[in-house]
Amino acid sequence: MYKNRCYMPFILYPPDMYDVFGQEMKNNLVDSLALNSSGTDFVMYISIPYCRVCCKACPYFMELLPMNSYKTHETLDRYVDALITDLRNHASTKRWSTAKLRGVYIGGGTGSLLEIKHLDKILTTLEQGFNLSEDCEITLEGNAKDFDIEKSKFIASSLINRVSLGAQSFQPEVLKVVGAPHKARQTISTIKMLQDTGVNHISLDMMYNMPEHTVSQWEKDFKVLHELGIQHLTTYLYRITPGTRQDALIKSGKVVPVADAESMMVKEMQLMIRQFAADAGMQNYMYEHFSLPGFESRYNHWTMKECVDALGVGPGAYSFINQRRTGTSKDVERYIRDVMSGENTFTTASSPLSPIISRQRYIIFNLLYYRIDKEHYKSLWGAEPVVDFGHILNGLIQDGMVYDEGPYLVVTEKGKQWLQNIMLEFFDDSMWENSTALEQQQSSWAMNNHMIDLGSSSKSFWLAKI
Repeated sequence: MYKNRCYMPFILYPPDMYDVFGQEMKNNLVDSLALNSSGTDFVMYISIPYCRVCCKACPYFMELLPMNSYKTHETLDRYVDALITDLRNHASTKRWSTAKLRGVYIGGGTGSLLEIKHLDKILTTLEQGFNLSEDCEITLEGNAKDFDIEKSKFIASSLINRVSLGAQSFQPEVLKVVGAPHKARQTISTIKMLQDTGVNHISLDMMYNMPEHTVSQWEKDFKVLHELGIQHLTTYLYRITPGTRQDALIKSGKVVPVADAESMMVKEMQLMIRQFAADAGMQNYMYEHFSLPGFESRYNHWTMKECVDALGVGPGAYSFINQRRTGTSKDVERYIRDVMSGENTFTTASSPLSPIISRQRYIIFNLLYYRIDKEHYKSLWGAEPVVDFGHILNGLIQDGMVYDEGPYLVVTEKGKQWLQNIMLEFFDDSMWENSTALEQQQSSWAMNNHMIDLGSSSKSFWLAKI
């Protein structure tokens, strides 16, 4: 049992990256990414860096769309033109033209802000420029407010085969507290409209423990979810990020603080999630992710479980290419300017991952699935996990956090309650108290900053045992 519980989900590893300055450095980076070599499997993230409003606790969005409808169309047209050019540039390289594209995630920002003509252009470019696998999952993420019957019909007949909506809650008073751009009834009507037009893979994001959130409200949400009959559910503990509007409102006393994550109320809310999933026939296949059998996120599977290359396209998007993380600036104008002037868009990069850090990354990501496949690990690295991390794994087994199930190392029910701490066990010693990484924060995307903050803290704080 650890003294301090970590609630930060691992998304990006390793966290430290450096700024890429000058054309010579960019050219050297392109060479090190082996873009002229044949590729294998990969996934793609497409960033749509706009929102209609900024939700009060959101640290991620890039820019607000203009209120004027003409300027909105003009802004999106201009951005998508640059995006298409960038996609074609990537498709012209040997690595991406020969590799198998396993999954695409159109997010942001708000992916659903795109009009039908924009989606059509993007999908056509993907189909013509890349080698899509037969079961390639293409997800459109967004907000219920952005869908109408014509867009729903287009999606149902297009390459998009999964829609992910940020519902957050079905209670109007809760949506008001978090500053959501949509109404509760819009989410319900949009889901039914999508279902009626033939979209049969819908995922919802729900949040709990917002300011003044109650068990009764959470229970009402599950009743609505039961009636909607969705295929996939992701539940997030509401997090207050320093510097956000919600953080300022709480500090000023205008908004009630969230309940302690260790409180009985939060524990009860988490129990309700598991009970709903069981009643609905959903499996908790991944941390915070639940699905009906066969509706697990394939994009996540290839990104996290298989640890294949990931190509991030657009402002604030991160890539993982040839054992190196790279990123583009979150500055939209800079991105458009770089693309249209023929510059490559990489602005940050990690050092090449050493063999041990690559293995740590694999373990960390696979822990999100609650188990590590020994044979798959061995096929990649030539030895079983216990050879590389025996001292850590044996300690976790002894503490009842993990057990050996023959082909797999499996996280126990006790271990699931301490999953982030278990992940931190595999955080490389060189990453802790890393002041160099801290200096790069301002140019990083928010999630990477969370990771850097975590790594800049003390290893003993998170891993000390009771």
